[in-house]
Amino acid sequence: MAYGQLYLNPAMLGEWVDLFDHQLAHCRLRESETVLVITDTAFHPYYAAAGMASARRVGADVAQITLPHRSPPSEGLLESLLASADLILYSTTHTLHYSSAMRRALDRGARALMVVVPFHILERRTADPDVIRRTQWGAERIERAREIRIRSEAGTELSMQKGERPGVASYGVADVPGHLDFWGAGFFQTAILEGTVEGRLVLDEGDLVFHLGMYVDRPVSIEFREGRIESIRGGMVGRMLDRLLASYRQDSAWLAGHLAFGTDPKAQWTAETHQFPVVGGGGADAEAAYGNVQVEIGSNNDVMFRGRNKSDAHLGLCSLGCSVWLDGEPLLRNGAFIPSELRVDDGAPQARYRLEKGSS
Repeated sequence: MAYGQLYLNPAMLGEWVDLFDHQLAHCRLRESETVLVITDTAFHPYYAAAGMASARRVGADVAQITLPHRSPPSEGLLESLLASADLILYSTTHTLHYSSAMRRALDRGARALMVVVPFHILERRTADPDVIRRTQWGAERIERAREIRIRSEAGTELSMQKGERPGVASYGVADVPGHLDFWGAGFFQTAILEGTVEGRLVLDEGDLVFHLGMYVDRPVSIEFREGRIESIRGGMVGRMLDRLLASYRQDSAWLAGHLAFGTDPKAQWTAETHQFPVVGGGGADAEAAYGNVQVEIGSNNDVMFRGRNKSDAHLGLCSLGCSVWLDGEPLLRNGAFIPSELRVDDGAPQARYRLEKGSS
């Protein structure tokens, strides 16, 4: 029988603090530094409490603030709050990584870590030096690229430009000045140059629209022209995706935003199917799942991507089995990384399922 535990027993807080100790050590937190812990009224209090306790163990100067869930903080308020923090830990429904105040804090050398996924994902996806190394290498490689092509046996045929947009390494810790990250991350990514995506993206059976929490039951074909979705065809997932994007009532919701490539073999592709009893964590696993390719639709104007598309939409379309070329040089072949710096051989059994052509 499948079941899971709710995190309600106060005695569990000590285990949360142990996890934060590990993560903050990888964030290189020092006794001389100032830590600001931010939460809001919608969040489990253990996030902020564990962050506070762990920072105090290091001997850092630490303070906590609680924001209202229903009204985001003004830029002026954020500016004053972030002004003296060396490390910003935030567990909040507000997307502070789109804030100009956060950008200025990072520019002066602060670092920030968003901590929002459920405990069982925090526990499984703690900082891993191998994931950090692979992700940093991948970010450096994609930053040098200008043109990206993606193909798959399912029918994906996409080309796009990234120009001089930065390669972004997201590996779950805020360890260097100016770096913002997300606990549970394990992927390198880049913003797409707006208006340059051309071709077709085909989500095959078993691929994922993680914002919907839906795996594809039959192929979904998405046509792009000049960076914009022109049509979506295929199955219930395709129809739901079309309705969701239309619900934003924004032209910018239909634009391709960024690309990401998963680097963490501990990330579970199937996480969206068993995120009980606490929902909302499977997206972190989907984005980081080793060898997957994510084409994100919507905003790419956060403080790390530095793109120009502003939208309420931010939807990840994650695919397995893709082949990718950077300026003509192979990065992935049928879901397997080509560069030795990105390859993993952990001895774990590999998935054996293969859908035969023409089968149902």
